[in-house]
Amino acid sequence: MTALDQDYDEIIDNIATPRARLILIGILKKEGKPEKAIKACIKALEFFPDDIDIRKLLAGTYIEQGLVELAELELRKLCKQIDDLSSIFKLQAELFKKEDRIEEAINSLKIYLAHHSSDQEAAQLLSELSTSTEEEPSALPTPTLAEIYYNQGEIEEAIKIYDQVVKAVPDDEKSRNRLNELKEIKEAEERRKAKEEILKEKKLKVIGILERWLANIEQRRVVAI
Repeated sequence: MTALDQDYDEIIDNIATPRARLILIGILKKEGKPEKAIKACIKALEFFPDDIDIRKLLAGTYIEQGLVELAELELRKLCKQIDDLSSIFKLQAELFKKEDRIEEAINSLKIYLAHHSSDQEAAQLLSELSTSTEEEPSALPTPTLAEIYYNQGEIEEAIKIYDQVVKAVPDDEKSRNRLNELKEIKEAEERRKAKEEILKEKKLKVIGILERWLANIEQRRVVAI
């Protein structure tokens, strides 16, 4: 093991979160160091064995390196993890059904049944919910409906409904003001996400600088020897 390899190991060991490890591993892979990326993935999985993103990156790197059998092994583990987790979609569908969020319940059941096609109970429920949506008339746009969507975190849908309300009743100043307010909230959220993306890019640059710094240290060691 070279001194630089040891430095990489120390960095990986001292990163406390799987997300930060994933970023560093991604940089190793991007800069043409798949062997180090594989080693870092394996080490990270010792601490975070259930992290799907790290295992997916490992499987993808194996495939790129032509290590088909190792890739297949990791993909089997991933598929099992996903199958084990997929039952939450049925539970989510039951919750949505109780809240009369039928379309969302249908979507959750479709995802669940893609993993558990033999579940007759879920298939029957999907059939019943699909039939009920065909019989129910579409809801008229109202401020109340818009606020329901907003409270569920679907601000874009709330804006669409308020926009329909304002077009139907141009004198509804309250709805117009609320529409403008929601648009401002959406724009603020988009600005926040943009700032987070910038911060993320800065973090990537810092890690890249750190990696080049380590490379320079190794180069100086070689010259000194």
